[in-house]
Amino acid sequence: MSVRAPGPIAGNGERILVVEDEPAFAELIALWLERHGWQPRIAPDGAHALRAVEEDPPDLIVLDLSLPRVDGWHVMERVRSHSLVPIIVVTARGSEADKVRGLATGADDYVTKPLSFPELVARVAAALRRARGGPVANGDAATIDLPGIRIDGQGHRVEVDGLAVHLTPTEYRLLRHLAARPGALVARGELLVAVWGSGYREDHHLLRVAIRNLRAKLAATAPGRRFIETEYGLGYRFAAGGEPGEADGAASDG
Repeated sequence: MSVRAPGPIAGNGERILVVEDEPAFAELIALWLERHGWQPRIAPDGAHALRAVEEDPPDLIVLDLSLPRVDGWHVMERVRSHSLVPIIVVTARGSEADKVRGLATGADDYVTKPLSFPELVARVAAALRRARGGPVANGDAATIDLPGIRIDGQGHRVEVDGLAVHLTPTEYRLLRHLAARPGALVARGELLVAVWGSGYREDHHLLRVAIRNLRAKLAATAPGRRFIETEYGLGYRFAAGGEPGEADGAASDG
């Protein structure tokens, strides 16, 4: 997929941590980021990355998965335990299983090598725009309180039957956009634009993976209930209260 941003991309000096163990490739990423107005710094492995995040928290992380000492999976888990900083995975691991795991662990975006540097720059810009916009994609910070589920727009919290569901920022935005219109069909393109941005309108695979992960987390909290229904080839509906029957975790992601 090619992500295109309208007009030239110019950063606002945000600090970006590039976690990459191939020095030449890391320097290339840093050069492209610096040219577009960001402040990159490089961590050559997971241990250095975790130390850098703790000492001087970045505004965004570009993360490889196959790292020495501490791998990228562990870095993501550690960062997500205390931070909502955007994470873009850049890796040679291109299987669907890896992509599912990466997004479930907390990645906001997943890019496979070899990659287009202009595309990476556009994805970085899009992730930073989403982060500046706050956790609620549609700008509404009000609480959505429906039978069986409560979505707190101020606190970025979700509860099903009073039990907390721990979602990534992307999963939260996806759930909130669906729940804002319970029972209505929300087209795939609309969801992609609302949650990721206009450059992602055709990335249906990314949406399927995110829906699959979201359903699994809801099903783990409310077994036997289905909150997200699929309209094949069209989009998704939110079922307030969770329709009885096939659980979200087992339902097709369409």
